[in-house]
Amino acid sequence: MLHMVQPRTIISRLTTKRVLLGAVLSCALAAPAAAVQPDAWITTKSKLALLTTAGVSATAVSVDTVNQQVTLHGKVRSAEEKAKAETVVKAIDGVQSVRNLLEVVAPRHEKAVQRSDDDIKKQVNTALQAQPSLKDSAITVQSVNSGVVLLAGTAKTLTDHLTAVEVASRVPGVRHVSSEIQSPDTPAHKEIWRERPAPKSNAEYGAADAARDVWITSMAKMRLLADSRTPALDINVDTRDGVVTLFGIVPGNEAKRAAEADARKVSGVRRVRNELQVVPSAKQSGVKAQDDEIEREVKKALQKHEDLKGVDVAVKNCVARLTGSVSTSMQRLAAAVVARSTPGVCSVQDDLRIVN
Repeated sequence: MLHMVQPRTIISRLTTKRVLLGAVLSCALAAPAAAVQPDAWITTKSKLALLTTAGVSATAVSVDTVNQQVTLHGKVRSAEEKAKAETVVKAIDGVQSVRNLLEVVAPRHEKAVQRSDDDIKKQVNTALQAQPSLKDSAITVQSVNSGVVLLAGTAKTLTDHLTAVEVASRVPGVRHVSSEIQSPDTPAHKEIWRERPAPKSNAEYGAADAARDVWITSMAKMRLLADSRTPALDINVDTRDGVVTLFGIVPGNEAKRAAEADARKVSGVRRVRNELQVVPSAKQSGVKAQDDEIEREVKKALQKHEDLKGVDVAVKNCVARLTGSVSTSMQRLAAAVVARSTPGVCSVQDDLRIVN
């Protein structure tokens, strides 16, 4: 049984002005013709690829995926690195497009940490062994050559694989991390969606846990979807060690403040970096579709997704209430995305049941 915040506390009945929404939010929507990769999986694979590709410094890069469109945000050292990051992500299975918002910033002239390869190997192994979320995996340092670390072994989940790479990359003296770790290549729904207790100390916060971060990101997006003050489908969310980064475009400061407040409410959030840009939206003609017309459109959209056949919807005062059942929490989020993406829907009330 998954332990989640009760849906009604996240997605409440909101009856405000109707909003025409563009683009789409986080979790993948499975098409009947061919299976597509979930957005959370694409984000994890993108982060892994960026961290393990020579010539790309991904430690200051945020990644988010919305309906198979990956957005890269942050800082890199050169135009070549920016282009390489985009190429690497485009090659990942399931990626439809890449929005490259990376900013080229000349690196500071900092003295490199000089450490012997033997010392680095010991420190990386120690860091891996001290990581609580890796206790069920068997990951070690295969070799270190001039600060380039090669990891090997097995990871229980894909997010554990990412955690190991992140842990190694933070050890002083490490210049690059390569990985030969064997891990499942499918999303671990229960592992990602299991709520983890918030760390009790700064030391615990400093311990990487990619699965916890994915959960925080997903819950933040659920809150944004429920909040009619925020253009949820235009807001990107990325989490690293409990620090949530919001990036994208909002129409005003109220929406920017509301998005930050929503993210702060998620259990385990350490801090919110609000990098949303305020760009006033051009006046748009209001969506005047009646509730029954909106309801028909939402149902049509849901029918396009084979794994959402158990979902029903009723629309009242532009609020879409979802009922029925799904197999996973990822499908629950996907159904909410489909509903909120339909023109005329101003918010989503989630009353779905998870039936395994």
